[in-house]
Amino acid sequence: MEISFTSIPEKGLVKVVTPYNQQFVTRCKNLRGTFKNDAWYFDDSISDLVKEAMIETFGVDGTEVVELCTLHIKNFSDYASKDPVVLFGRTIAKARGRDSGARLGDGIIFIKGHYNSGGSVQNWRTEVSDADFLIKDFPLERTKFKDVQAAIEGGWCEVKPAVKKRSQEQIQKEIEKHLAAIEELKAELV
Repeated sequence: MEISFTSIPEKGLVKVVTPYNQQFVTRCKNLRGTFKNDAWYFDDSISDLVKEAMIETFGVDGTEVVELCTLHIKNFSDYASKDPVVLFGRTIAKARGRDSGARLGDGIIFIKGHYNSGGSVQNWRTEVSDADFLIKDFPLERTKFKDVQAAIEGGWCEVKPAVKKRSQEQIQKEIEKHLAAIEELKAELV
């Protein structure tokens, strides 16, 4: 999942792309942001306030490449009345009514346990119980926040480094290595 902050000086705007986070959405609306085409747009005169909101929510401001990780959450149970179950700012599961069932949030890989809707028609809720799951594409810098640190210390959250993509230089070196091997094989055929 991308987290980026891009200046568009010719339009007097900044463009922000982040994973969904309800607190960040509220901040964006308060900063008079406009959401379209999967990105938030703001007047560039408030770019410092936008960056501040990004740091408070995600631990990064999106101006540099964001290092990501995966969180492995173990034996997690929670519920939310008429709202999604959220952990570390990420939606884990979301129901829309008592009988709707629940859907997983973006980047959530459910390993075991249960997620569903429940409660009454008037007072429905989203429920997650005895769950082990992964939260993919989590900003590594965000793992320094107190809530994540407490979970790590409590033993129910483990940080796994993201599999890093190879650089173009690394890929080019591997291509050259294979091409050399092919040339050696061709030489043996002669």
